[in-house]
Amino acid sequence: MTMTATTTLENLDFAADIALLSHCHQDMQEKTNAFSESAGNLGLKVSAKKMKSMRVNARVQDSIKLNGEEIEEVDSFTYLGSKVSNTGDAEVEIRARLAKASHSFASLRSTWKAKNISQKIKLRIFKSNVISTLLYGSESWKMTKTISNKLEVFQKRCLRRILNIFWPNTITNEELHRRPETETITTQVQRRRWQWIGHMLRQQTADLSRVALRWTPDG
Repeated sequence: MTMTATTTLENLDFAADIALLSHCHQDMQEKTNAFSESAGNLGLKVSAKKMKSMRVNARVQDSIKLNGEEIEEVDSFTYLGSKVSNTGDAEVEIRARLAKASHSFASLRSTWKAKNISQKIKLRIFKSNVISTLLYGSESWKMTKTISNKLEVFQKRCLRRILNIFWPNTITNEELHRRPETETITTQVQRRRWQWIGHMLRQQTADLSRVALRWTPDG
């Protein structure tokens, strides 16, 4: 499909993760019915309990139904591992990323304490297991000063534990990054965003990913 500035993006499909998009309630209800019917023709049954609906700036408050059963309405949902919220900002996604990265860091507690593992190896593990979890999908984040501060605080706390720097021993933030030769999270996010936009702009003019940059969805 070739999408232009006047074409409506109808859905997002990736394997079993399907998101239906619409700018009005009636159209969404029709799409839901058609989706269920198409699945039925393939021998598949769509469960209303596993479906969620989310509305943004909607005037009609009627619920979406599947075979007479109301679909639960939510303020956010997870799509391909990222949180999508009806506010349009990245706060919900950042909180989810921080929680997952914190869990990843905590699960490696024995690694950070191990004396037979060099600091260099620990930092490589931190980058591959914790930072990669934290920055998943960061290329599309709407960054604010508050979000940057939250990410920076998390990174500094982790680095201090890896480097065994605890109170009352203190060092400056600059020294904290200089010793392990690490970059701030804000710098890493900025680099990822530039790499992503550069990749998109190198695509063919009619490529969906590039056209979507200029496309404004209804609502």
